[in-house]
Amino acid sequence: MAKPPEPLQDVLPKATWVFDAEVVEVLKQGPAPEKKEARAGASDTGQKTASQTVKIKVNRVLRGEPVKEMIVEKPEAGYALRAGNHGPFLIDDSKVILGRYGPDTYAFSKLEAAIAAKK
Repeated sequence: MAKPPEPLQDVLPKATWVFDAEVVEVLKQGPAPEKKEARAGASDTGQKTASQTVKIKVNRVLRGEPVKEMIVEKPEAGYALRAGNHGPFLIDDSKVILGRYGPDTYAFSKLEAAIAAKK
């Protein structure tokens, strides 16, 4: 079984930007991470996909300085991005995407409520 996403209250404070955005281009693909051996009886091998550098088009800014696009880094993680992926992106001050599973992890309604509660 896959690990659940990090709780929003743990990830949101690390986010300098929160965008409704779409991947327009994968600019760079990192090397494939080493494969892990699955434990007997385990369904989650913890496999990660390569890091990526992607260009995102920002449709709406929920937190942070308004921008129209940004180049961000997706670290080695349990998901891969491709052009057309869209949703809420939480990005730290180093322009690294936060969250174990990327832009479809957190619902906009929950993000908006959490951001409003912090104001």
